[in-house]
Amino acid sequence: MGAWIIFGVLLSCIHVGEAKLNLTKPFPAFFIFGDSVVDVGNNNFIVSVAHANALPFGIDFPQGPTGRFTNGKTVLDVISELINLPYPPPYLDPKSKGNAILQGLNYASAAAGYLRSSGFNFIGRIDFDTQIDWFANTVSQVNALLGETAAKDFLAKSLYATVFGSNDYINNYLLSYAPINKVYTTDQFKYVVLDKTKQQLRRIYDLGARMIAVSNIGPIGCIPSQLVRQRSVNGECSEYVNGLARDFNVGLLGVIQQLNQELPDAQFLYADVYTKIDEYVNNYPKYGFKSASMACCGRGKYNGQLLCLPFLKACPDRRDYVFFDAFHPCQVVNELLGTALYEVLKAELN
Repeated sequence: MGAWIIFGVLLSCIHVGEAKLNLTKPFPAFFIFGDSVVDVGNNNFIVSVAHANALPFGIDFPQGPTGRFTNGKTVLDVISELINLPYPPPYLDPKSKGNAILQGLNYASAAAGYLRSSGFNFIGRIDFDTQIDWFANTVSQVNALLGETAAKDFLAKSLYATVFGSNDYINNYLLSYAPINKVYTTDQFKYVVLDKTKQQLRRIYDLGARMIAVSNIGPIGCIPSQLVRQRSVNGECSEYVNGLARDFNVGLLGVIQQLNQELPDAQFLYADVYTKIDEYVNNYPKYGFKSASMACCGRGKYNGQLLCLPFLKACPDRRDYVFFDAFHPCQVVNELLGTALYEVLKAELN
């Protein structure tokens, strides 16, 4: 469900050799792997507690509720607009076939994680391994549509984003009733996830991807659901939970560096989301927000105890809040982050 990690805002893009992304030349396609922060409707087609296909989700989106876990655009919707591509449609949509796949697809699923067990508390979800299986099916379809040589070039020139990690903690390891925290210490768990991550990113590369942006975990100790779980008194973030995220992120950066050394024809980009979101939360008035702890929609303390269900009403001014619900940012945050990413990439890679 709501992993508070958002595709790459900041500050660090790792290149290999002379290979650089030229943002003046549009990518042919955009392929997205991830969780509820970037799910645009795949969970509409599975049995799951994690659904966002009814109001107040999508209250500010032109098409209304689509399965996006926010009031409007996701951060990758914003990126898609800036790179002159349509929003990649959900893989499970029956219309996502034939030529419709040639500008990209979105495989993201709310509650998904690097690990298959993550998000089990939301029942149905599509983990990263299965999303890669879906991408393998897409590669076969692209080969059939374009021919093997043209398909290889198409895949190599496309952009890929992965947005995972938060559910492995907030909807797995940090749950008191999760079996996995009885097996591993926090340090052991971190390495289990990092080892899995490296295997998964390598598999995307083996299927033809060459430019892959990998989001780190944001300050998940600041999301309203964690403020409730960690018994925050005055809206202060959980330093313990944020420390787990920071520790994982150090390891993730190491994985990215290793992959770039091992695969010199690839370009894995590390997206430091933690730093940017931490700044928004801790200095929210500077960015025009009135609250960085209270969610716009929900119930209970910080509106973080109950999900934003169809019978609830959203706050009247969504621009006042960092968080739309217990897990996810409001559209205004996604717009800020998406624009920041685009500008940083232009400056870094042109």
